Amino acid sequence: MYFQSVNGVEIDQISTYDRGLAYGDGLFTTAKIVDGCVQMLSQHIERLRHGCNILKIQGCNFSTVESHLVDVAHRYETAVLKVMVTAGEGGRGYSRQGTSSPNIIVKVAAFPTHYYDWQKNGIVMCDASIQLGLNPLFAGLKHLNRLEQVLIRDELDQKDVDDLFVYDLNNNLIETSCANVFWFEAGQLFTPEIKTSGVAGLIRAKIIKHFPNTKIIQATHNNLKCADAIFITNSVMEIVPVRQYQGTELDMDKVHQFSAQFKRLIHD
Repeated sequence: MYFQSVNGVEIDQISTYDRGLAYGDGLFTTAKIVDGCVQMLSQHIERLRHGCNILKIQGCNFSTVESHLVDVAHRYETAVLKVMVTAGEGGRGYSRQGTSSPNIIVKVAAFPTHYYDWQKNGIVMCDASIQLGLNPLFAGLKHLNRLEQVLIRDELDQKDVDDLFVYDLNNNLIETSCANVFWFEAGQLFTPEIKTSGVAGLIRAKIIKHFPNTKIIQATHNNLKCADAIFITNSVMEIVPVRQYQGTELDMDKVHQFSAQFKRLIHD
């Protein structure tokens, strides 16, 4: 870990009364630092603001948060930035009555350099056995209750693949252990809808914005089996092609071409 702060103070401790620790009462976002700048900073701030509105966490000064992130990022050439907002410190019980103002926790860690290899050479994937519960109230939100992902990651650690496709209790494709999913079939770009579970990533949103013909559908395992090319995305790894899915080789050239086109669009 390169850096840690709580409410703008460079420390690595937090109270045992913090509601993020006690109940997962909060949310987070993870960003990439490049050349001392937080990539998609305004979108990450808006994600935190939107999440706080949904969770009814009040009292965050997002201008101060943004200024702190800009200051911290200047110290690093390439790194990963994580920002957590918790509902603050409180007593025993679920009620927020009497809690303190929100806590803003910032961490900077090393960039996973294997992502460069993933972007170039692709990854191998299969399906997870663990399924996501249905919770439309929090669908899309990157909240701090990530026990499903912890168990999915534990399953991944036992397998000789790079990531797992994750489905919900209705067998609908949602995401991977840590990323969103896109695929091509007959030239058409698809991505799963996120209405009852899953995280709506910022790269996913950018792709949908810049490629408005993307079809957002209720997808299953069969959609992936019919795909010509598949890729996964998040704010840190960006666009990563799937080289092989359950023994089937996929078209990575299609993903590399799309990635180059996407980069040109967002930088123009």
